[in-house]
Amino acid sequence: MTNLIKVGAIAALATVGVIFGNVTASALETTPPAAPKITVSTAQYKGEKNTIKFEGTANDHYRFVITSGANKIQLRSAIRQELMQGGELSIEDLVKKHYPSSPSPIPYGTPISIDTYWFDKEGNYDNSLRQTVALTVGGNLTKAVKLSQTSATLKNPESLPEAPANPDPATPANPVNPEASTESENVNAATTPVLVESTSVPASPRKEDKPTETLAETGASVYSVIVAAITAITAGGAAIIKRS
Repeated sequence: MTNLIKVGAIAALATVGVIFGNVTASALETTPPAAPKITVSTAQYKGEKNTIKFEGTANDHYRFVITSGANKIQLRSAIRQELMQGGELSIEDLVKKHYPSSPSPIPYGTPISIDTYWFDKEGNYDNSLRQTVALTVGGNLTKAVKLSQTSATLKNPESLPEAPANPDPATPANPVNPEASTESENVNAATTPVLVESTSVPASPRKEDKPTETLAETGASVYSVIVAAITAITAGGAAIIKRS
């Protein structure tokens, strides 16, 4: 009887353990947290720098791993904190500041990727999301939930062409000589008819533009001329007869 009681108790505990185990497993997050935006802008002209920009809310859980060929290097804590402060940071300046003894650790001319991870130190995320990232420098990154990846090819600023000179915005692209401009305008005004000027000047009145006389007015005018002629002839004839 005692053995049966023990077996029953063990079975009951096992059942409870399975139930609670399932509850614990279902409470884990299965969706990764929101990823910040990482932008890499490469140099275009000599003297410019390659930059990296973080956009989002800074969080101590973020981890950044740079992959170049077979090398995987996690950004140190100081660089990570400086990056998450916002703004655009020069990759050359970051390397010079944090790796002063290294002559040229920047992998110019080869593709790189920057992977963003969430370090799940509290164990809030499902095991299917967590992974271990093997690093070539330092210990491996464990409990890493991958959020995003950004790729770019950094360019050596010293090997790039000079930036084109920008014209002075205060100086016109084609300066004009005022005197030459005035002379040119005068010549054009004398030799080239301008549509606006020709239409704005009223035309000189012509004979056809005079008011047309009516038929009655025209007849009266002709009659007066005939009467005057007859009068002149009659007067002349009378003078001749008188002298005779």
